[in-house]
Amino acid sequence: MLAISQSDTELILSDALSGAADSNLGYFSKPFRISFRDNELILKKYFPIQDYKIVSEIIQNHDNYVSALGRIGIRLPDTIIRTVRIRTKYQIIILQEAFNRDDLLRTRFETAPEQDLLKICKLIYDDVVRFINYPKEKMNIGFHPTLRNYAIQNDTLFFFDTFPPMLMSQKELNRVIIRMSPHGSYLKNLVHPSWVNIVTNEYYNFEKMFTGITGSCCRLRPEHAESILKFSTDYINDSNCAVATKQKITRILTAPPELPWLWTFFRRLTGNVGKPNIRRSSFLTFGNLLF
Repeated sequence: MLAISQSDTELILSDALSGAADSNLGYFSKPFRISFRDNELILKKYFPIQDYKIVSEIIQNHDNYVSALGRIGIRLPDTIIRTVRIRTKYQIIILQEAFNRDDLLRTRFETAPEQDLLKICKLIYDDVVRFINYPKEKMNIGFHPTLRNYAIQNDTLFFFDTFPPMLMSQKELNRVIIRMSPHGSYLKNLVHPSWVNIVTNEYYNFEKMFTGITGSCCRLRPEHAESILKFSTDYINDSNCAVATKQKITRILTAPPELPWLWTFFRRLTGNVGKPNIRRSSFLTFGNLLF
């Protein structure tokens, strides 16, 4: 477990600000890679806000969310959350054990041979099914198992994206996303929380979660999209999901799933990095091959 005090956190933050971000991926925060007491850490700092009550609620939810994911069977690196006061505002800081850059799943997926791509797909799909099948009773919880949120060591997945924490309803999460956005000062006056569903549906709906991963994989490796679609279709049909769910997902996977235009527009507007959709009109589907 990471043993980092409040004063350590402030020192680490000061050192991180003198360097460059480790990655340009991420909407809420760009991660910094730092060395501290012979350990390599990832630091993520979030948009400062004045309302300490909101910050406190997010921190408590974060700790509970990390615990809940662990009980479900989702592996995470050691992760701690802290608050640093900056003048009249409060900034949330997350510190995690760092992975080697070559262990980041998105990086590995971009260069892996075809058979390894399918193994990676299976590992993520297994995490999704593990999450969906866990008895949640009345627990409201979301999950975003996309490639950029994972690292892999010794064929074991580690999920490291714990912000925003999602131990809450989708409606509550939408409000947190707007409030904690780097662009929140104007988004809160322009964007109704329900509009954020176009992003967060994927965190709460199994079909959208599964096909969202498939779409990401296809966009990253379009030359292997056909194999990815076939493997994903076979995986869901061999699963213990309801027949109606299998049929719905299978229909979607006749071509690479696409991000909605509003999502891609918003991604460009905020400078977030991602691959373009694969046009359905240019994709040779399995149906075309059969008939």
